Amino acid sequence: MGLSPEARSALQTIGNAAVGVGLGVSVLGIAFVVSQFAAGQGSVAQATSSPASPAVSAAAIALVTATPTPPPATASPSPTAAPTATPATPTPTQVPSATADPMTATAYSNSGKRYAALRAPIGYAYTAPFAGTVTVRRYQLIDGQVRVDSIFPGLPYFPYVTLESADRRVIFRPGALDVDTVLIAKDGDRVAAGAPLFKTIGEGASSWRTFYDRGVTANVIASVAALPSGAELDPVAFFGAR
Repeated sequence: MGLSPEARSALQTIGNAAVGVGLGVSVLGIAFVVSQFAAGQGSVAQATSSPASPAVSAAAIALVTATPTPPPATASPSPTAAPTATPATPTPTQVPSATADPMTATAYSNSGKRYAALRAPIGYAYTAPFAGTVTVRRYQLIDGQVRVDSIFPGLPYFPYVTLESADRRVIFRPGALDVDTVLIAKDGDRVAAGAPLFKTIGEGASSWRTFYDRGVTANVIASVAALPSGAELDPVAFFGAR
């Protein structure tokens, strides 16, 4: 038997109402599940974060209650000892020593007379052993003969330097003039003891090597006599006592 239009309309209305109720129930169910899920997450998050609180509290308590370690004691610096002044060592006074005279005198004889062979380095100045008057004579060897105060050109001149006082006379016979010897005192000069008379400027021997004895090597041949007698004195002892 077919349904009347009114029944069919009522059934459609009931079906629509049932569908609406079902959708509402479904929505409520979903909302309940979601709320339960959210509540569960909050509980889990709370349970997870809770243990951190005791740790932080323990650290804070440990920080607060820990006994502070006292800073290490600073050693007091030892007082610096005042420097002790060292007494200055007095420098010994140097007493200037007299320079040794480089001139040497050795005995030499010729024709039975005594002479002193004097030697000294180049540049040495022979000085007056006593105060007196100077006499200078120049000699040349011309044709085998010794000439005094000659002026023969081309031949060397050899000076004889004589120093004379009231009681003594010394004659020096050095090497060639202006070659081995240079005069300092002039003929007729009055000199004091220690005054320079002449200087050796070359290695040539005394004029006596040229005049009398080829074996002479000394720079100067000297003789000493007493005045007014003219008696010969020991020249080596005389020059050695200077």
